[in-house]
Amino acid sequence: MSRAELNVDALLSIVDLKPDRIWHRGEFRRASKPEGEKYNDSGITFVASIADFDEFRLQLDEATSYLETHEQQIAVITSFEGVQEATLDFGIELCDAWIHSDILPPRFLRAAAVSGISVELSHYPKSEDKYNSKQGAAPNP
Repeated sequence: MSRAELNVDALLSIVDLKPDRIWHRGEFRRASKPEGEKYNDSGITFVASIADFDEFRLQLDEATSYLETHEQQIAVITSFEGVQEATLDFGIELCDAWIHSDILPPRFLRAAAVSGISVELSHYPKSEDKYNSKQGAAPNP
């Protein structure tokens, strides 16, 4: 979630969830490169699943549990002044198939809807190194 007017420090002071990443408007995008771009907004990310890109079912199970377990905390976050949008983004490995589809079960959809969370499915190309390793071949240099 992010927004120019979002006071991330005030938000974090009233929730018990551990953030994954925090940024403030005006900070440099890369602290090691202070002459670079600055953030135009402030935001926070949280991790709802630690499953890998090729474990979408496990991602869904972990995210559903996270949403159900932290429903009240997430409601505080999504209703906090300055929060414009909260999105749960799934990083999914794109399969080598003619058609690719992902099913979101009702229990997950219900938990996301109750929490006021949007859902995004981000598909990433299959890693050649990972693919080769699964096939028993040595990874590409």
